[in-house]
Amino acid sequence: MNADYNMFADNYLNWLKDNIESQSLEGGVIKVTLPYLDKDNDEIELYIVPEKDGRYRITDDGATLSNLELSGFEFNSTRRKDIFNHVVNSFGVEYDETNDSLQVYCSIEEMPVKKHMLAQCMVKVSDMFYLTRANVQNVFLDDVKAFLDVNSVRYIADLILTGKSKLVTHYDFAIPKSSERPERIIQVINSFDSVIAKTTMFSWTDTHEMRSPDAQLLAIINDTNKRPSGAAITALKEYGIIPIIWSEKESHKSDFIA
Repeated sequence: MNADYNMFADNYLNWLKDNIESQSLEGGVIKVTLPYLDKDNDEIELYIVPEKDGRYRITDDGATLSNLELSGFEFNSTRRKDIFNHVVNSFGVEYDETNDSLQVYCSIEEMPVKKHMLAQCMVKVSDMFYLTRANVQNVFLDDVKAFLDVNSVRYIADLILTGKSKLVTHYDFAIPKSSERPERIIQVINSFDSVIAKTTMFSWTDTHEMRSPDAQLLAIINDTNKRPSGAAITALKEYGIIPIIWSEKESHKSDFIA
């Protein structure tokens, strides 16, 4: 990997710290605004609610699914519901049907990790299901899985990997190491921008420190609705990440095989 871990990790964590805002609300509730963007390029918000048993509930207050519904997306098929449940369960997050919220429960010690996982889940749910009306039948995560299956790629789905910083990151697939090829981790990105690029670079730099030195990250990027930024793609490459543009996937089959 071309970049120095400590320098990049410090820069990223300082950026994250400088861009987190918190606000005290009634009843001891704290609203936390994070610099991760949803599909409308708005920063995501979490609410930390103290519980009577001494634990804390961290919730999106229904914002993730509400924003999808306002965009015209509906969970009107078994396929969509299954994918939603799959994504939520992968992050260890609960879905509260009473107000369509995503939430986790934790102790004060568990809060940093749980907050990080809920934030990742919110971005992932929005990312996987944000579709234009013209493309409403397509669910990108499902399409990637189908591509792997059709090409007989041997993979493991849903990994939670701990990095050097002790933060955990969810990855969609992994291709185990073989006698010919190194371990390849796969991250599926439906809506790619500079913030997602920065987060992906930090997460992989952090994760890679705890993996085999020859392990690789394949970032599969959807360009169906928008061509990804060339600068952001270049940034991924600088950190040893292999970007695979979805429209060019056929020319990248060798990256998945063996």
